[in-house]
Amino acid sequence: MSGAAPITDKIASLRQRRRADGGWRVWWEPNASARKLGFQSVELNGDRPTWSAREAKRLNDDVDRKRRGDTAPARGSGGRTIDALIADYRHSVAFKELSDATRRSYAINLAVIETKWGPRNVVDFSKPILRTWYETVYSASGPAQALALIRMFSILMSHAEVRGWRAENTNPCFKLKMKAVRKRHRTASWAEFDALVQAAQSLGYHAVACGIVLATLQAQRQTDVINAKVAHFREVDVVGIDAPVMIWELIRSKRENYGVMPIHPEAQPYLRMQLPVEGEDRTYLLIDEATGQPYSGDLFRKRWAAIRALATKSAPGLASLQFRDLRRTFGVWSRAGGSTKEDVGDVLGNSAALDPQLGEIYMPPSFHTAARAVASIQRPTETKRKKA
Repeated sequence: MSGAAPITDKIASLRQRRRADGGWRVWWEPNASARKLGFQSVELNGDRPTWSAREAKRLNDDVDRKRRGDTAPARGSGGRTIDALIADYRHSVAFKELSDATRRSYAINLAVIETKWGPRNVVDFSKPILRTWYETVYSASGPAQALALIRMFSILMSHAEVRGWRAENTNPCFKLKMKAVRKRHRTASWAEFDALVQAAQSLGYHAVACGIVLATLQAQRQTDVINAKVAHFREVDVVGIDAPVMIWELIRSKRENYGVMPIHPEAQPYLRMQLPVEGEDRTYLLIDEATGQPYSGDLFRKRWAAIRALATKSAPGLASLQFRDLRRTFGVWSRAGGSTKEDVGDVLGNSAALDPQLGEIYMPPSFHTAARAVASIQRPTETKRKKA
């Protein structure tokens, strides 16, 4: 095994360091002035010294060009660079119709792509280039980040085809043989659920306690829990049920599909505590006790982190639980209670549903399937031994 670094040329900002396993980490590290211009460190590939050296030189050229204020694309590009493509995509109907949460997520990945590839021409990208970048990001940041960036790049390349910036069916991100990221399977136990609710109440965060209960027993996403409005909850008469039923009626944020479901009996006390008293004019269901204002995503996540940290003291396993796992918990508990996958899907909102009638009386095909899924969740009971 040779002790020599893979790249022998002296290239400004190129760094090489031997790893513990004998391999080499190669990366481009911008100096302070380049960082002020928006440049960040870029991982290269020690197994491909020629390509890495070329990339480092290109990055240095990009820094020099930005210092000069020269943003002109390379000859023959017609202005169709990745920078221009991202700007066009951000102004497209496809991007504007995304949910706020999805746009924020995309913006993070777009910024990484822009920093890495901004001045490059859209037509210059090929499958080998994208596969090499995938492997580089995979080694530096893991499979999830690599997969997310390539998927974002694929969306950009598809947008380029629509705009006529690339020939049709030339998306270089297709069939790159990327490694699938293992999906999360974490769910909460009843003891963990109770620990979270008790911790929220002991901290005085009763609204978040209600949010935890709604996310778990009604299976809705964090965004929909935070944005739940008082008007979404009411008692209605339902065909086939004698007494009025407390329901949650909403348009789900991710798929923008309609949903209506009964409130689980165990969730009703928490919900009623958050409903406004007579004469109180309020739009949103959940109001932060400390600020007196509706929750933002950041504030809700801050409260959740504090609640989980406290609950972990009595249930250490909660350190690995994320808020989104509560929605998955509903599916597991409901199926364990005897509900069908189709019934669970009507609550989750990710299955095809009939168009429901918006009114005081709901038709059985959609409402009763959701009702079966919600009602199937029951706390486990201890089996009493027979006395001799």
